[in-house]
Amino acid sequence: MHHKKTTIGIFGIFIMMQVACAPHSLLGTWQYDGGVYNDKLQQASPDFKMQRTYTSDKYEAFILEEGVDPEKYGTGRYEIKGDSFLVTSEYSLQPSQLVGKTISYKYKLEKDKLTLNGVLPSGMKVEEYWKKIK
Repeated sequence: MHHKKTTIGIFGIFIMMQVACAPHSLLGTWQYDGGVYNDKLQQASPDFKMQRTYTSDKYEAFILEEGVDPEKYGTGRYEIKGDSFLVTSEYSLQPSQLVGKTISYKYKLEKDKLTLNGVLPSGMKVEEYWKKIK
């Protein structure tokens, strides 16, 4: 009986660690590294950088240009459920129909590379690449 309890306890800890650790690997600052939009490849701009900083359940997005203060262009909440990355925009610098809507992306996290795949409410298919910088 004692042996069985230990096994369940270890398994329970393993599950909790997976749940607890999964979103935290996103913590930090990520820089946009290009993407594919409706099957058209788009490179990251050489003139400015787009970055997102993830905390435990929120994100802030900034545009960085040389010689200009960083400009916040978006904020919101995110949640990870299985292999789904749910993003809810709460603020957008530009008028956006995405504010207040939750979009579900499939995500893949490989060391310092994050890939997001989804379909926007407009019907646009997106695949974005983000590289962890800190």
